[in-house]
Amino acid sequence: MDKVDQNILVAVDHSNQAESAVKFYLEKVHRPGNKVVFVHCVELPELSIGRAKDSHMSPTVLANMWKEEEARTKVLEEKLTALLKEKKVPGKLRTSAGKPGELICQIAEEENAAMIITGTRGMGKMRRTILGSVSDYLVNHASCPVMVCRDPSDVERRRNLSGELKKLRHASGDSLNSFAANLRQRFSSGNKSRSQSASSDKDEAKKEKEKENQEVKENIEEETPSNG
Repeated sequence: MDKVDQNILVAVDHSNQAESAVKFYLEKVHRPGNKVVFVHCVELPELSIGRAKDSHMSPTVLANMWKEEEARTKVLEEKLTALLKEKKVPGKLRTSAGKPGELICQIAEEENAAMIITGTRGMGKMRRTILGSVSDYLVNHASCPVMVCRDPSDVERRRNLSGELKKLRHASGDSLNSFAANLRQRFSSGNKSRSQSASSDKDEAKKEKEKENQEVKENIEEETPSNG
């Protein structure tokens, strides 16, 4: 097979998901001739007094955040450089600040990338709806194919969550069934009590009627003169 020189862009950050994506590429996708372009997007506000005020941060706090991110980026760069050297894969790291989806698409075009490899953030449905998904953005806007790698821990967590939800639904179903049974029992007991009460009322009325008839009969007997 002829060696084909092409650039493969791999989106990275400090997460386990990104690490899994890098590992998947190097073990399953990499081919001789491929050059890896790691892209690290820093999601921090711009370092300016105006921006700091707009985000309700003091310039000092914002500057410290940037220093921490620079230190973390240096560690990430050293880690990736060592990994490329170990695997004997040519590559480089590009770091930019801004919206990850837009930056990755832009750098992919600048590097003439043949493919984009990205991990997932492992966000739930609500967070993904509010914050947006970088992988979704890439799939819909990138000018080259996009491969999304799911971290094994995310898969296991989703399985566990699914199992817990099933148990919860089962427990909720049992509770509803128990509630319905109690309701039917109460309704049945209420009907029985009302039936017994109605029967008792009928007996009382009958006794009262018999008592009235007896009193009338006795009065008639007292008013009727005897033949003796």
